[in-house]
Amino acid sequence: MADFDTRDALKADSSPNISSDVVKKAYYEPEWLKKEYAALWPRTWQVACRVEELEHVGSYVIYDIGDESVIVTRSSPDRLRAFYNVCQHRGRRLIDGSLSGTTPNFACKFHGWRWNLDGENEHVVQVDDWHGALDGDDLCLNQVRLDTWGGWVFVNFDPDAPSLRDYLGGVCDALDPLKMDEMRYRWRKWLVVNCNWKVALEAFNEGYHVNVTHPGVVKFGASLFGSREVGIHSMFDTRASTMRAEGTKVKAADAGVDVRKMAAGFYTYQHEELGSLISEAMVPAAKAVPALLPEDATPEQVFGKIIELSMQIDAQKGIEWPMLTPEQYQQVGIDWHIFPNTVILPMASNCLVYRARPLGNDPDRCIFEVSHIERVAKEDIRKVTPERNDDIYDRAFWGEILLQDFQQMEATHKGIKSRGYRGPRLNPEQEKPVANFHRVYHEYLSEA
Repeated sequence: MADFDTRDALKADSSPNISSDVVKKAYYEPEWLKKEYAALWPRTWQVACRVEELEHVGSYVIYDIGDESVIVTRSSPDRLRAFYNVCQHRGRRLIDGSLSGTTPNFACKFHGWRWNLDGENEHVVQVDDWHGALDGDDLCLNQVRLDTWGGWVFVNFDPDAPSLRDYLGGVCDALDPLKMDEMRYRWRKWLVVNCNWKVALEAFNEGYHVNVTHPGVVKFGASLFGSREVGIHSMFDTRASTMRAEGTKVKAADAGVDVRKMAAGFYTYQHEELGSLISEAMVPAAKAVPALLPEDATPEQVFGKIIELSMQIDAQKGIEWPMLTPEQYQQVGIDWHIFPNTVILPMASNCLVYRARPLGNDPDRCIFEVSHIERVAKEDIRKVTPERNDDIYDRAFWGEILLQDFQQMEATHKGIKSRGYRGPRLNPEQEKPVANFHRVYHEYLSEA
């Protein structure tokens, strides 16, 4: 890897009007994936699971990235730990064939060595054969750094990396008021997509595609998006919205549009074709609004009333929304990219979350996960199992909105490889998150 320098690649791939930090070969050439495994993934904080998945002592989740495998576990009622998933005897994986479960200890299936939940060796088969040469401290499982934020468990392989809070920086400032640690899974889905993990990620950290890729959304109103960098992370928000769109052009709303009925249609569509970015209460709330507001009600009045009714409906179920100021809502925005591979679409009542990871040593495929977390009553305890479906045309399973994105991802990955494609010309207002991702990506790959 010593002769591979991303800075040289950037110079070789650059041309006028093409984003200088994006190298098309980084999406499909194996040496770029090797460099990522050597310089990116070992040094970044990554979402491994949710705290709720580690409910009981002995609960564990396996997080795999490249050749590394991590056991994330609850070792005591008030402590989480992460260990390299490898036996200290001959190197066998301690846990294989199961991505989650509950165990009293970690036992190797090869020779029977065993460790407790704190990573301390508690049994070596026929230990007398070593004649006292084994050092108990030296036999402990190697730990991986672990921390939590927003209900997510993050891991980092680098002992010298900044703290998680410092790493997240402005993300915490903007999203802490949502109290996402109080949310719980409603559903979890995943698939293997025929595209590079960066192509998958970038499909969801810009809003520029929405007015073309998602016509079912646009019929209820087109939007213009603005975006900004937040250190190594990024976000985007709505600059302007209309209640009417023609093709790809955003026009002023017609004076005669009944925003009440438009909103009811939008929330119903969102519920049926995405199942996220709305709470269960929002559909009946939106349907109730026409009887409560006049025909000439403004969008602000309509959506304000929907939120008010939704909070009332949820309160009757024991679900409490956090109280945010208008300024806090503005900071929350609608989409956050947490470097390197997580995207959160945050709301006060729920969040839609994406995570993209490379699949082994194949740069042309990736693991892509989609989940919905939401506010729940305190007594609502759930166990949600991830469901896999690789069919990017199965509307009954995925809904129309996600399938439109998945199909774009695969077609984009194919096109990037073309000799006729020189590189992206990123929208300077709406695609800053894509540009910022590649800036930081190349810093990691070049500095290691």
